[in-house]
Amino acid sequence: MAGVATTVLMWLLTTGVILAVPFGIWWLVDRARRQAPAPAPAPLPPPRAPLVAVTPAAPRRAPAPPADPPTAPVPLPRGSRTLTVVPDPRRQAASTGEPTDTDEILAPEREVVVTREEDHQDVLAGHHAPGRPPTSVTVELCSSTVSRGKYRGDYAVEVRLDGARVGELTATMSARYRHLVDLAGPVRCRGVIDHGARGFQVDLRLPDVV
Repeated sequence: MAGVATTVLMWLLTTGVILAVPFGIWWLVDRARRQAPAPAPAPLPPPRAPLVAVTPAAPRRAPAPPADPPTAPVPLPRGSRTLTVVPDPRRQAASTGEPTDTDEILAPEREVVVTREEDHQDVLAGHHAPGRPPTSVTVELCSSTVSRGKYRGDYAVEVRLDGARVGELTATMSARYRHLVDLAGPVRCRGVIDHGARGFQVDLRLPDVV
């Protein structure tokens, strides 16, 4: 009996050793795996901003220049010619040679004499010296009345030089150019001052109207 028990005991020990070896290996591997640090998770990518559709801006257009207001034609009496004006070459800037304003003068198509200059010799003496060539001037024509004589008070075209009266047109010439002065207001024209036997005299250059 003792031999049988010894055999059984040896068999149990051998079986236990055989089973313990793989179990021990598995336990060691499992323990090492549990003690190893877990890998850090990969960082998440940053959130992407939503795409916004951008509409290209329309090209800016330059503002259109303001249109000039229409100018109504000035009616003239039947049989008269159109009022013609030309730039005044005497209205020049001393430094640049460019025009200083937009004043215009009547077309110098014919010569017209002025009367009553004898009443304004002092004014004309300030614009011309006796013995010198005729002096070119630019005068202004305004609506006025005959200054003296039997037609005193009747309509006349007054001649002004730098704002001062220097004479008037005859009754015939005043009637002929009245429509220009009345419709266009004070108008400008060319003239010359000369000195002769009757003192200072003024002659004008006016359009050839009928």
